[in-house]
Amino acid sequence: MSIEYMKRISAAEEEAVSVRRQAQTDVRKLAEQGRKDAEQLLEQAKKKAEAAYQEVIRNAEAEAQKAYDKRLAEVAAECDAMKKRAAGKLPSAVKVITGKVVNLSGDS
Repeated sequence: MSIEYMKRISAAEEEAVSVRRQAQTDVRKLAEQGRKDAEQLLEQAKKKAEAAYQEVIRNAEAEAQKAYDKRLAEVAAECDAMKKRAAGKLPSAVKVITGKVVNLSGDS
């Protein structure tokens, strides 16, 4: 082989080494960028999940408050109805109690 061919082969080998090194550098950069992108996506997903969770909690709390208020109103209505029934029976209860007290006092 001539010296010219040897120089071309040597230059080609050097270029191949340079291309390989650059490719390795590029791969490392791409891998690092991929990791960074994945971390960003993960962080965004976590934020979205937290926001969705908070929304579900707010909705559940609102529904629970509505159910509580409704039940409280129902119980208050039941109490009012019981008071009215009791008030209607008060005169007869007073008569019964007065009659027993009078009878007890009269027997002594």
